[in-house]
Amino acid sequence: MKTKLFFALMLFALPFISNAQQINDEIKLIQSAFGMEKRAMVEQYMGLPADSGFWTIYEAYEVERRALMKDRILLIEEYLTKLPTLSETDADQIALKAMKNNASLTGLGAKHYKKIKKEIGAVNAAKFIQLESYIQNTVLLAITESLPFIGEL
Repeated sequence: MKTKLFFALMLFALPFISNAQQINDEIKLIQSAFGMEKRAMVEQYMGLPADSGFWTIYEAYEVERRALMKDRILLIEEYLTKLPTLSETDADQIALKAMKNNASLTGLGAKHYKKIKKEIGAVNAAKFIQLESYIQNTVLLAITESLPFIGEL
């Protein structure tokens, strides 16, 4: 499973492009490819039947998660664009947006955990949250490792 995740993460390591429409197209492509691979990992790890109510909750979760990750990618593009001449105001706005995005991702997990727990029990819900946390942290680490720190340019 970790090998599959590694290859899916390579999609996120692709350089960001500057045209807004191209960025949106790239995000859709990455999310589509990663979403299919991620779903297969979740299916394998969770071992739940196809008719489990979990999958309806999972799909709703994924719609919201993809939107938040799209926002994250757009924020990274903004960071990379502004980095060479980063002002105090830009740095503040980007930092606040990043913290809000992190909080939103955490809140999304908490919101859906309750629904998942009700549907498949606390152990399986915790199992999903553990996998999701691993995937998100791995993706964010891969992205973060490819970004320059402020002042490195």
